[in-house]
Amino acid sequence: MRLNRGETLIAQGDASDTVYLLIDGSLQVSRDVDEATAVIAEISEPGSLIGEMVAIGGGRRTATVTSTSPSELIAVDVDDFQRLLQQEPELTDLLVTVAIRRAEEAELVELLARHFGLVDRATLIATCSSVEWRTLAAGDVLFREGDPSDFVYFVVRGRLITTRADDEEDELKVGEIGRGEVVGEIGVLRHQPRSGTVRASRDTVVAGMPEGAFLGLIESQPRMLIEMFLDALARSDSPRWHSAPSTVVGLLSEPGLDIGAIVAGIGSGLSDFGVLRHLSRDVVERALDQPGVADCGRGSLEEVRLSRFLHETELAADFMTVEVGNEPDQWALRAVGILDHLLVFVTPSISKRTFNQLEAMASLAGPAVSRTLVIVDQDDGAPTGSAALRNGMGASRVIHIRKADSVDLSRLARIAVGRANSLVLGGGGGRGFAHIGVYRAMQELAIPVDLVVGASMGGVLGAAIADRWTADEVVAWAEDRFGDSLDYTIPLVSLVKGEKIARFARERFGERDIEDLRLSYMAVSTDLTSSRMHVHDKGSVVLAIRATSAIPGVMPPVPLGDALLVDGGVLNNIPIDVARAEAPMGTVIASDVAPPRGPGAHGDYGLSASGWQALRSRWGRNDTRYPSISAVLMRSMITASMRERDAQVRDGLADLYLDLDIRGVSMLEFDSPRAVAQRGYDAAMPVLEAWLAAQRSDRSESQPNHAAVRT
Repeated sequence: MRLNRGETLIAQGDASDTVYLLIDGSLQVSRDVDEATAVIAEISEPGSLIGEMVAIGGGRRTATVTSTSPSELIAVDVDDFQRLLQQEPELTDLLVTVAIRRAEEAELVELLARHFGLVDRATLIATCSSVEWRTLAAGDVLFREGDPSDFVYFVVRGRLITTRADDEEDELKVGEIGRGEVVGEIGVLRHQPRSGTVRASRDTVVAGMPEGAFLGLIESQPRMLIEMFLDALARSDSPRWHSAPSTVVGLLSEPGLDIGAIVAGIGSGLSDFGVLRHLSRDVVERALDQPGVADCGRGSLEEVRLSRFLHETELAADFMTVEVGNEPDQWALRAVGILDHLLVFVTPSISKRTFNQLEAMASLAGPAVSRTLVIVDQDDGAPTGSAALRNGMGASRVIHIRKADSVDLSRLARIAVGRANSLVLGGGGGRGFAHIGVYRAMQELAIPVDLVVGASMGGVLGAAIADRWTADEVVAWAEDRFGDSLDYTIPLVSLVKGEKIARFARERFGERDIEDLRLSYMAVSTDLTSSRMHVHDKGSVVLAIRATSAIPGVMPPVPLGDALLVDGGVLNNIPIDVARAEAPMGTVIASDVAPPRGPGAHGDYGLSASGWQALRSRWGRNDTRYPSISAVLMRSMITASMRERDAQVRDGLADLYLDLDIRGVSMLEFDSPRAVAQRGYDAAMPVLEAWLAAQRSDRSESQPNHAAVRT
C-alpha cells in the first residue's frame, strides 16, 4: 500500500486488525493528550513495524501515525502476524520487549504532556532516549535517605512510598507518590543528598533521567520547572499528608462469604468519589475473550495483553477492586502485584486451617502492601477475640461489618481508600459531655462516623461512641457513673486513686480490646518516659480510657511496659493530626471544649496563698478571688498543647472545627452530663447544618455522573 504525504495510516482509538511493515518513506507518531497533540516518534528505517504493540497486547490504537513523505508499506493481518510469532519464539521475545518499552515510552510522553505541557516533538524524543527505565517489585528501594541526588524519576506505573528516619532511626511514612508524579527533583535542583527513602509499595515502573539531562530539559522548557515548583509548593503548603490519587484494593475472603454483595457495597460507598472498576479472574477472561489468559506465563504474548488490559483498566477508573482468589496461582501473583491495600474478610468463627490458608495468600502481597482484617459479624453481639485474629493476619487494623449491611460496607470503602469520616473529640473534663450533643446532632443529620479519635474525656466518651452506643446511651452511662468518679486518696501519687473510673469502664467494656469495638477508635496519651504522644489503636479498651484521662497530679499515671502514661491533653488535647494521618483524603470534624482562656487574676493575694484565706474569700466580702487548684491543674495540663491545637486548626487539618464555648462548667464538674450535652447539641447543630448544606451544594456543582461499579 502507498500513502501520500500527510495521509493518516492509523488513528488513535481505532480498532486494531492490521500490522504494517515500512518499505520506504517516513512516518510520524503522535498522541492526543487532553487538548494538545504530542509527537512522540519518527519512523523512517525500512523494515520497521507499525502497530505490532496493539497486535500483541490487544486493545485499540494508542497513537496516530501519519506519513511525512510518500511512503510504501506492507499490511499484515493481525491473525497472520500472531501465527508467525507463535512459530518464531525468539522473534516473539524481541517484539514483546520492544512492545513493552514502546508502551512505557508512550505513557511517559503522556505524563510529560499532561502534567507539564511538554509537547515539543524534538524535546519529547530526546527525553525518551535519555531516560533509564527501572522496574521495581513491591518493597524494592529506589533510593535511600542520604544517597546522592543524581537522577530525577517519573512514575509511569505503580506507586512509591516515602519515609524518613526520626530521632530514634525509625522510619516514618511521610507520603505516597503515584502515577504521573515526579520524585527526586528537589535534591537535584538543590544539589543536596536525598532527604528520604523511596521504595515501591507495588509493582512500579519509573523513568529515571540523569541530572545533566534533567537540568538541560528544564533549561529548554522553563514551564516544566514552574509546574514542578507549583506542585512541590502545593504539597508543602498542604496540611494533609500527601497521598497518591488512585487506589487499588485487593479482596481476599473466607469461602462462603458473598463477595458480590461486598463489591456492590464498596461501589456504593465510593460513588460520591469516582468510578470503581472491579476485576476478577472471570471478569478478565470475559473481557479479553480468552479463557485461561489470567493464568498465562511470564514473558508470553498473553501476558503482554493481560498486563496492558490491567493497566488500561486502572487508568480508566478512580478506584479498582481486585479479587485475589484462594489459590497461589499466576492470577493471584499478578493481582497482589498491583495492589495498594489488601482487605481480608473473615467470620469470627473461621477455622484455624482456613485462617492459615488466607494468611498464606495474604503474605503473597509482601510487607509493603498494608492489610486490613475485615471481620464479618453474624449478629449484633459485642465482638471479642479480634486482637488475636489481627495479630495472626499481621493486619494494620481491624474493621467490623455486619453481614450484607450497606452502611457498614460504605464505611469500609471509605476507610480502605483513605477517605474515612473522622470525629475528633478533645479533652476538657466535665465540659467534654458537650461532645455527646455533637454526636447526637451528627446522627440526626445522617453524617456518618467511621473513625473516632479522642484525648482525655474525648477519649473516654469516644470509646462508647466507637462501640456504636446511641447518644442517649452515652448520656445515661455518664449520669450513672461519672458523678461519683473522684475517689480521693492520700496525695502521695495523685489526688484520686483512679479505681472508680477503671471499674466503671471495665463494667461496660470488660476485657475487650480496641480491635473489638464496632467502629475504628484511637485515643492518645502522653508518655512521660519518652515525652512523646502515645496512640492507643490496639490493646485493652479500659487501659486506653484510664491512660488518656490520667490528669497529672489528679489521677495516677498508667504503667505500660517501662513507660508511664498520663492524660493525652498534655501534648495533644485535640488530636486532629492523628485522624488526618489515618485518612489523608477523608473528612475530619473536630469538637473542642477546652476553655478559650484560662484562670485570670482577680485581685492581688501576694506571693503566697493560704487555703484558709481562699476559703474565707469565697464566703466573705473580700474582693480578692483565689484560683482553684483544679482550674490551675487543668489549664496547666493543656497549655502546652494549645499552640499545637492552634497550628492544626490554622493549617486546615480539620474540615470542620467546632469551638464549643461551654461557659460556667468546671473541668472537674461531672454531675450534669445531660445538660452539658444539650448545650453541645444546641451549639453544634446550626453549624453542622450549614456545613452539610455547603458540602451538598459543592458536590452537586462539581460531581460528574459516576456509575457505582463497572466490571
